[in-house]
Amino acid sequence: MNAALINSYRQAEDYFFRGISSKCLDLDYGANAYMTGGAGLNLIYIARVTNGIDKILIKGKQFYDQDNLSFDVIIPQEWCDSQVVSILNSMDYEQQEKSVSMIMNLDRFTIDRTSSFDSETVIKANDDKLSDWIVPLAGAFKSTFETCSIYANRHEIALKNNVNLSHYSLYKQGTPIASITVSLNNGIARVDDVGTLPEFQGKGYATHLVHYALSKAKTLGAKYSFLESSGHGIGVYEKLGFEPLFKNNIYSKGNELHGN
Repeated sequence: MNAALINSYRQAEDYFFRGISSKCLDLDYGANAYMTGGAGLNLIYIARVTNGIDKILIKGKQFYDQDNLSFDVIIPQEWCDSQVVSILNSMDYEQQEKSVSMIMNLDRFTIDRTSSFDSETVIKANDDKLSDWIVPLAGAFKSTFETCSIYANRHEIALKNNVNLSHYSLYKQGTPIASITVSLNNGIARVDDVGTLPEFQGKGYATHLVHYALSKAKTLGAKYSFLESSGHGIGVYEKLGFEPLFKNNIYSKGNELHGN
């Protein structure tokens, strides 16, 4: 793997999550803990594994315990050997799912200047209307209105703090049916919060929205774009031109409910 690209990926990851978090904790050995609190996105990213993984996990759990929050631990798959898995299991961490970190070189990306998918749709920038932006995400991720409102508030605070986030929604007949967030820092874009209302999934709306948002990012000077995809989303992003950078295993405490 290209170390420089992975370093850029980690910088984009940290920029986004630090921007929307109420609290962050820099753990040792290149690990970071991000807390969005009641928004449900509470994550420890471990970039590499050393002999201190148990210390990272203990310190991270203490960080979240102060607010009685559940959290996920995300580790590149290449580091999850039998010894690391044994330590995780001994501390009651169970693997819940996998994700894939992906990259696109925007030099090879063709800009799309249309905001319409068909005559009934239009894409709007929603930095000033996050109440609309959150609607598709609530349905896509089977979340509650309360949790989504807290998450939207974290994004609103980030915008007030001049974190470079752009929020877009695709509307069909006046209703927001798909949304996305793009962060941009030092010429690197990152895609997050891609979601479509369940009844409109599989029809190409999210693909069109991602293409539009990346076109905007490229116009603003982005050279690369990164994202972290769940297993079922990889095909959509590969069609757009994203390529796998590395795979991740996602762990959470066995006695906790798995969050968003």
